[in-house]
Amino acid sequence: MVADPLFRRLDRARLDATLTRRALAAAPTRIEAFVAAHEAFRDGAAVAPLNAASQRLVDLLCDEFVLARKRVVLRDEPRPHRRRGGRIVYELHGQCRMHGAIEVFARTAAQERPVAFKSLLETLLHEFVHHHDFDAFGASVHCGGFYERLGQLYRPLKTWGER
Repeated sequence: MVADPLFRRLDRARLDATLTRRALAAAPTRIEAFVAAHEAFRDGAAVAPLNAASQRLVDLLCDEFVLARKRVVLRDEPRPHRRRGGRIVYELHGQCRMHGAIEVFARTAAQERPVAFKSLLETLLHEFVHHHDFDAFGASVHCGGFYERLGQLYRPLKTWGER
């Protein structure tokens, strides 16, 4: 029986989880700018500076991993969601299509407040990992390797952002 090509790519994705173990020398400066822009947005500033800081962070990651640059669009609107029985049962935090921009929603679904720093950073990195996987494997699915790559990026960047 011949293995499905997608599963071969998934196996490679799990094995290539070490790809994200890189030193990001410029990341602390980019994260500081991201944190400052997020704080300003949270305090009522426009989303444009936060979008620019997000773009600079993604540009750094694209350069680090030798990927084509990907446009970032931060939507100053609540996350699309569905309710059932008065409760939110689904919400879209962001998306990355193979031939489109990285889109991230900057406001919570229920109360339309600015999303927390960690949530925004994790969503941005989650969508970046999709971009990475599209380039590296031709597909992007939520598997063990995907979450390993996400964690390897998120943990140090979140730590630098909390300083």
